[in-house]
Amino acid sequence: CSETMIPNPVKWLELELKRILMGILLDTERDKRAKKKREQKRSREGRNHVIYYFHQVDDPYSHLCAQVIPLVKENYEIEVESYLVPPPTKEAAPQPDLLMRHSLDDAKSIAPYYGLEFPLVNDLPNNEITRIAQSALISLKDYTSEDLIKIGNLLWKNNLSGIEEIITSMPNDDVIDDVLSSNSQLRKKFGHYLGGIFVYEGECYWGIDRLPLLEKRLKKLGLRKNDGPDVVERKSEEMKEVKKLDLEIDVLWSARSPYSYLAMKPLSDLAKKYHLNLNYKIILPMVMRGMKVSLEKRTYITKDCKRIADQNGIPFGNIVDPLGYAVERCYSLYPFAKRHGKEEKYLWAFAESVWANGKHGYLEKNLKNIIESIGLSWNDAKKELDSENWKNVVEKNKETLFKLGKWGPPTIILKNKEGKEELVVWGQDRIWLIEERIKMMQTCVN
Repeated sequence: CSETMIPNPVKWLELELKRILMGILLDTERDKRAKKKREQKRSREGRNHVIYYFHQVDDPYSHLCAQVIPLVKENYEIEVESYLVPPPTKEAAPQPDLLMRHSLDDAKSIAPYYGLEFPLVNDLPNNEITRIAQSALISLKDYTSEDLIKIGNLLWKNNLSGIEEIITSMPNDDVIDDVLSSNSQLRKKFGHYLGGIFVYEGECYWGIDRLPLLEKRLKKLGLRKNDGPDVVERKSEEMKEVKKLDLEIDVLWSARSPYSYLAMKPLSDLAKKYHLNLNYKIILPMVMRGMKVSLEKRTYITKDCKRIADQNGIPFGNIVDPLGYAVERCYSLYPFAKRHGKEEKYLWAFAESVWANGKHGYLEKNLKNIIESIGLSWNDAKKELDSENWKNVVEKNKETLFKLGKWGPPTIILKNKEGKEELVVWGQDRIWLIEERIKMMQTCVN
């Protein structure tokens, strides 16, 4: 594969051009100007403030989002237009079955913290009831968020007859497919690919996790109707003292995953707070494992990471994609750093160089700087550069990943002192859930 060969000058130039273009796309001041121009254009055209919401009936996250819509409309001078969409394509969700199973487990776990409801079910909806649920919403034509919630509750409780009673006139398959296809194209035009998506004036906000960012934007526009609390507020247990529980965290981590990079600082803070051991376990990027990623997914993820990085004070945005040879060279030096007890510092230094400092991760001079920046000898490290001593470990870590029912990084595993898994989460968005589990475990200690 040419992606894993030493990049030639043409490849270097291609990466540099991408770096420059991405820097323009992620420029914070440019983003502020773009939002201001969009608001001016909306005002000139006499359009109301409108949120476009894309709902996938069998998507657990969409069911949570539907419950929030009435609260958004109640607290903000905003209109919400809902669009029914199909599941994401294979490029957007390369492991659709794992995604659905993960989404169900995750939605059930987080719902109580947001004061939302999700039925305590273990089974995913089958194709028949999903199709009937789509039919019911389409038959209503001007369905409301209350309709989304009602049909969602019936669907997740597998109440087929209850959904059928709602249908006013059964649409045929062509009508259903046309509606889903048209709405899917609109979703793609806005730059997204999943269900549970809110779009406001050029920016996408996925699920409950990103609604606080949308609320912040609406407040800046003066659209808040009252001085009440945010619509989306997560409950958190207070801890008066921290007890050492001999816990540890395994992190299945990829050098090409910006979310893996963004997870490192909060994980480090968590480890210090609760006296945890962090174990980083490297895995190949999804693309290097044969999975395809759509353009809108790559673009959204990068822009989303910029928002998260800015929010958490993490440098991000001067990017040179490390896909291929840079990842391989990074991983070839990982065992060396680990033997010296500096694997976390090494991975952070590499990730920061490619995601924030615009460095080509395959160049020897950059790798030398990374090694020396963490206090190790380049002469010693260089002996292992380009070795294949990491491949068996990476393969073993991939097997662990799929055994856990996950497919991408960062997957984070909380383990007790016996090494038993207490909680497995996916993504830096769920580090808070790990902390809540630790708090719960602490209350059980005498």
